[in-house]
Amino acid sequence: MSRGVIELLELAGAVVFAIPVAFFGLLMFIEGRPLLGVVFLLLAGLMTLGKEYVPTPQDIPAAALGGLVGRIAKDPDEEE
Repeated sequence: MSRGVIELLELAGAVVFAIPVAFFGLLMFIEGRPLLGVVFLLLAGLMTLGKEYVPTPQDIPAAALGGLVGRIAKDPDEEE
């Protein structure tokens, strides 16, 4: 999957905020609080993956228009 410069910078921003959370989770895990450590590590992972898979308000109109165009303009193979 190719990314543009903007998407790459947005992902880098999400990672910058997720790194301290992951570090805190790792410290909690090492200090003997494994449940809290795992919770914070999962939270850091969700922060990073959420950027990729959770739709933003800018994505919703584009998806709606894509579905509308798909219904209006049929492929030439489907018309036959």
